[in-house]
Amino acid sequence: MRFDVDYLVIDTAPNDQALAASIALSHVVLIPCTASGMDIEATSRALEIVEAVRLRRRGSVQVAIVPNRVDMRTLEGRQLVDELRQTGERIGPPVGNRSAFERAFSKGMPVCEHAPGGKADMEIRALWLAVQRMLI
Repeated sequence: MRFDVDYLVIDTAPNDQALAASIALSHVVLIPCTASGMDIEATSRALEIVEAVRLRRRGSVQVAIVPNRVDMRTLEGRQLVDELRQTGERIGPPVGNRSAFERAFSKGMPVCEHAPGGKADMEIRALWLAVQRMLI
C-alpha cells in the first residue's frame, strides 16, 4: 500500500510484534512514558526493539522519549526526565497531565481547537516542533 502524504502517524498497541512492525516502517518514533514503574519498563522494552530494528535496517530510526502526564514542578516529574536521559535517546518536551486533553477528547476536538493558546496546546506545539526538527 502506498500513501501520498507528507506524514503518517501510527499509534500502535504496546506489544512487541506491533511495536517492531511500526518501528521498522518509521523514520521517527515517539515513545511516551509516564512516571510509573510499569511505563518505564515498557519504555525500556520499546528501546530494545528500536535497537534491534536499527541493527537490521538501512537508514536511521530517530527516537524521542516523551515524558507524558508529568508535572515538572514535582520531584517525580524531574526524576522521570533525569532517568529517561540515561537511555542516551533524545528526550522530547514534556506533556503535562492536563484536564484540557480530556475535555478536548470528550468533545472530539484537538486540544488546539478546544483550548487554543493554553498550556496543553503549547506543549503539543512544542512536541510537533521537536518532531519537525527530527524530520529535517
